[in-house]
Amino acid sequence: MRILCLGVRCAKRIYLYNNYMTNRRELNKIKSRKNILRASRRLFSQKGYEETMMEDIAVRAEVSRATIYNYFPNKESLLIGTADEVIERIRDSLNKELKDVESSEKKLKLVLDELITSSVEYLSLSRRITYLNSEEDSPIFKTREDLAELFKELIIGVQEENGFHRDASVEDIVDVVMGIYLIALFEWSHIDEYTPEFLQVKIDRFFDLMLSPFRP
Repeated sequence: MRILCLGVRCAKRIYLYNNYMTNRRELNKIKSRKNILRASRRLFSQKGYEETMMEDIAVRAEVSRATIYNYFPNKESLLIGTADEVIERIRDSLNKELKDVESSEKKLKLVLDELITSSVEYLSLSRRITYLNSEEDSPIFKTREDLAELFKELIIGVQEENGFHRDASVEDIVDVVMGIYLIALFEWSHIDEYTPEFLQVKIDRFFDLMLSPFRP
């Protein structure tokens, strides 16, 4: 009986150790991927997309070339990873920090704020990704659809709370919200020179102005 108990305890310890090591490996993978994406964003913004080589990113991220290619087979996949990471971060924020925000319209506004302000940090890169998002044959086009779907979910919530006309086209409102983002990125040519306060005021004004036709 004692031998059996020791065997059970030993098996449990082995299971816990293996589980710990598996979790640790997964966390290391997530950390490495984030470091690579962070390094690529900085280099693409500083040196330019065309001028940045995968070797440069490996040095900046302090990983081997083989490690980069394990996660990202080419530079284009780094753009996809960057775009996906933004959407993942926004969805994570909706499930955590913004979970208890009192209205769907406020959530919609905060998501748009986050999208614009995070894009300003790496403006030239954000413009490149957004341009590629508009081409249906681009592999990055899916991220545009994911973003539009995220806005759609929030807009439906606003309609259910009577913040927008219930009979208004959700697709039309999505187009307007996406349009505000495009205006900020491409029409506000010196957006990277705005103070955070001025940028916020401008986003607020455009949000209210362009969405007013859909309000009751």
